[in-house]
Amino acid sequence: MACKIISSEGAVFALWGRPALGDIDEVLRQVRAAAEASRRPVVYVTRVPVDAPPPESDVRQRLNELMPEIRAVCSSYHVILEGAGFASAFKRAILASLMQFGWARDTFFVHATPQQVVLKVPRAHRSDAEQLLQMAERQGLLSGPGPVESRHPTFGSTSRAS
Repeated sequence: MACKIISSEGAVFALWGRPALGDIDEVLRQVRAAAEASRRPVVYVTRVPVDAPPPESDVRQRLNELMPEIRAVCSSYHVILEGAGFASAFKRAILASLMQFGWARDTFFVHATPQQVVLKVPRAHRSDAEQLLQMAERQGLLSGPGPVESRHPTFGSTSRAS
Protein backbone atom coordinates (compact mmCIF):
# COMPACT_ATOMS: atom_id res chain seq x y z
CA MET A 1 0.00 0.00 0.00
CA ALA A 2 1.44 3.36 -1.03
CA CYS A 3 -0.49 5.32 1.54
CA LYS A 4 -0.72 5.30 5.31
CA ILE A 5 -4.23 5.87 6.69
CA ILE A 6 -5.25 6.66 10.24
CA SER A 7 -8.58 7.76 11.65
CA SER A 8 -10.07 9.19 14.78
CA GLU A 9 -13.62 10.01 15.83
CA GLY A 10 -14.93 12.10 12.95
CA ALA A 11 -11.75 12.40 10.85
CA VAL A 12 -9.49 10.44 8.48
CA PHE A 13 -5.89 11.17 7.46
CA ALA A 14 -3.95 9.70 4.53
CA LEU A 15 -0.26 10.15 3.76
CA TRP A 16 0.49 9.46 0.11
CA GLY A 17 3.41 7.97 -1.73
CA ARG A 18 2.50 6.86 -5.27
CA PRO A 19 -1.09 5.62 -4.93
CA ALA A 20 -2.32 2.45 -6.56
CA LEU A 21 -5.94 1.67 -7.47
CA GLY A 22 -6.47 -0.32 -4.28
CA ASP A 23 -5.24 2.59 -2.19
CA ILE A 24 -8.02 4.83 -3.51
CA ASP A 25 -10.62 2.18 -2.69
CA GLU A 26 -9.16 1.74 0.80
CA VAL A 27 -9.36 5.48 1.48
CA LEU A 28 -13.05 5.44 0.51
CA ARG A 29 -13.65 2.41 2.74
CA GLN A 30 -11.96 4.12 5.71
CA VAL A 31 -13.81 7.42 5.18
CA ARG A 32 -17.14 5.60 4.95
CA ALA A 33 -16.37 3.59 8.10
CA ALA A 34 -15.43 6.73 10.04
CA ALA A 35 -18.61 8.50 8.91
CA GLU A 36 -20.72 5.50 9.85
CA ALA A 37 -19.05 5.19 13.26
CA SER A 38 -19.46 8.88 14.06
CA ARG A 39 -22.93 9.04 12.46
CA ARG A 40 -22.05 12.26 10.63
CA PRO A 41 -19.83 13.54 7.83
CA VAL A 42 -16.11 13.46 8.63
CA VAL A 43 -13.09 15.66 7.99
CA TYR A 44 -10.70 14.14 5.45
CA VAL A 45 -7.08 15.28 5.43
CA THR A 46 -4.52 14.04 2.94
CA ARG A 47 -0.82 14.91 2.91
CA VAL A 48 1.14 14.81 -0.33
CA PRO A 49 4.88 15.21 0.37
CA VAL A 50 6.84 17.47 -1.94
CA ASP A 51 8.70 14.48 -3.43
CA ALA A 52 5.61 12.31 -3.98
CA PRO A 53 5.27 11.21 -7.61
CA PRO A 54 2.04 12.06 -9.39
CA PRO A 55 -0.58 9.32 -9.58
CA GLU A 56 -0.83 7.41 -12.82
CA SER A 57 -3.77 8.05 -15.13
CA ASP A 58 -5.74 4.95 -14.04
CA VAL A 59 -5.46 6.05 -10.41
CA ARG A 60 -6.53 9.63 -11.23
CA GLN A 61 -9.50 8.24 -13.15
CA ARG A 62 -10.51 6.01 -10.22
CA LEU A 63 -10.22 8.95 -7.81
CA ASN A 64 -12.46 11.02 -10.09
CA GLU A 65 -14.99 8.17 -10.18
CA LEU A 66 -15.06 7.83 -6.39
CA MET A 67 -15.01 11.54 -5.57
CA PRO A 68 -18.84 11.87 -5.40
CA GLU A 69 -18.93 9.05 -2.83
CA ILE A 70 -16.12 10.62 -0.83
CA ARG A 71 -17.81 14.04 -0.99
CA ALA A 72 -21.05 12.54 0.31
CA VAL A 73 -19.45 11.48 3.62
CA CYS A 74 -17.06 14.42 4.22
CA SER A 75 -17.79 17.67 6.01
CA SER A 76 -14.57 19.05 4.54
CA TYR A 77 -11.69 17.76 2.41
CA HIS A 78 -8.16 19.07 2.96
CA VAL A 79 -5.13 18.43 0.77
CA ILE A 80 -1.74 19.34 2.22
CA LEU A 81 0.29 19.78 -0.97
CA GLU A 82 3.75 20.49 0.37
CA GLY A 83 6.49 22.54 -1.15
CA ALA A 84 7.86 26.07 -1.13
CA GLY A 85 8.22 28.59 -3.91
CA PHE A 86 6.26 29.62 -6.94
CA ALA A 87 5.91 26.17 -8.54
CA SER A 88 4.39 24.63 -5.41
CA ALA A 89 2.07 27.59 -4.87
CA PHE A 90 1.00 27.31 -8.50
CA LYS A 91 0.22 23.58 -8.09
CA ARG A 92 -1.90 24.33 -5.02
CA ALA A 93 -3.80 27.07 -6.86
CA ILE A 94 -4.48 24.80 -9.84
CA LEU A 95 -5.66 21.93 -7.63
CA ALA A 96 -7.90 24.23 -5.60
CA SER A 97 -9.49 25.75 -8.69
CA LEU A 98 -10.00 22.39 -10.42
CA MET A 99 -11.60 20.78 -7.40
CA GLN A 100 -13.93 23.64 -6.47
CA PHE A 101 -16.37 22.41 -9.09
CA GLY A 102 -18.50 19.72 -7.54
CA TRP A 103 -17.79 20.68 -3.93
CA ALA A 104 -20.04 22.85 -1.79
CA ARG A 105 -18.62 26.22 -0.88
CA ASP A 106 -16.01 26.12 1.90
CA THR A 107 -15.61 22.33 1.90
CA PHE A 108 -12.52 21.70 -0.31
CA PHE A 109 -9.17 23.22 0.66
CA VAL A 110 -5.54 22.98 -0.42
CA HIS A 111 -2.87 23.85 2.14
CA ALA A 112 0.92 24.16 2.21
CA THR A 113 1.26 22.92 5.82
CA PRO A 114 -0.71 20.79 8.30
CA GLN A 115 -1.08 23.80 10.62
CA GLN A 116 -3.29 25.52 8.03
CA VAL A 117 -5.88 22.72 8.09
CA VAL A 118 -7.40 23.50 11.49
CA LEU A 119 -8.02 27.11 10.46
CA LYS A 120 -10.36 25.98 7.67
CA VAL A 121 -12.19 23.07 9.32
CA PRO A 122 -15.81 23.86 10.18
CA ARG A 123 -16.06 24.81 13.85
CA ALA A 124 -18.25 21.80 14.67
CA HIS A 125 -15.48 19.47 13.43
CA ARG A 126 -12.40 21.36 14.60
CA SER A 127 -11.69 19.14 17.61
CA ASP A 128 -11.89 16.06 15.34
CA ALA A 129 -9.27 17.56 13.03
CA GLU A 130 -7.04 18.65 15.91
CA GLN A 131 -7.13 15.16 17.45
CA LEU A 132 -6.40 13.56 14.06
CA LEU A 133 -3.44 15.84 13.37
CA GLN A 134 -2.03 15.17 16.85
CA MET A 135 -2.24 11.44 16.16
CA ALA A 136 -0.55 11.92 12.78
CA GLU A 137 2.21 13.99 14.40
CA ARG A 138 2.84 11.33 17.07
CA GLN A 139 3.15 8.71 14.34
CA GLY A 140 5.56 10.85 12.30
CA LEU A 141 3.13 11.28 9.41
CA LEU A 142 3.27 15.09 9.21
CA SER A 143 6.87 15.27 8.04
CA GLY A 144 9.24 13.34 5.85
CA PRO A 145 8.60 11.29 2.74
CA GLY A 146 5.49 9.31 1.94
CA PRO A 147 5.23 5.53 2.13
CA VAL A 148 7.28 3.47 -0.29
CA GLU A 149 5.41 2.33 -3.35
CA SER A 150 3.95 -1.13 -3.06
CA ARG A 151 2.02 -2.28 -6.09
CA HIS A 152 -0.25 -5.28 -5.72
CA PRO A 153 -0.98 -7.30 -8.88
CA THR A 154 -4.62 -7.75 -7.84
CA PHE A 155 -5.21 -4.08 -8.55
CA GLY A 156 -3.80 -4.24 -12.08
CA SER A 157 -0.54 -2.48 -11.28
CA THR A 158 3.02 -3.57 -11.74
CA SER A 159 6.08 -3.08 -9.59
CA ARG A 160 8.58 -0.45 -10.62
CA ALA A 161 12.30 -0.74 -10.29
CA SER A 162 14.17 2.18 -8.78
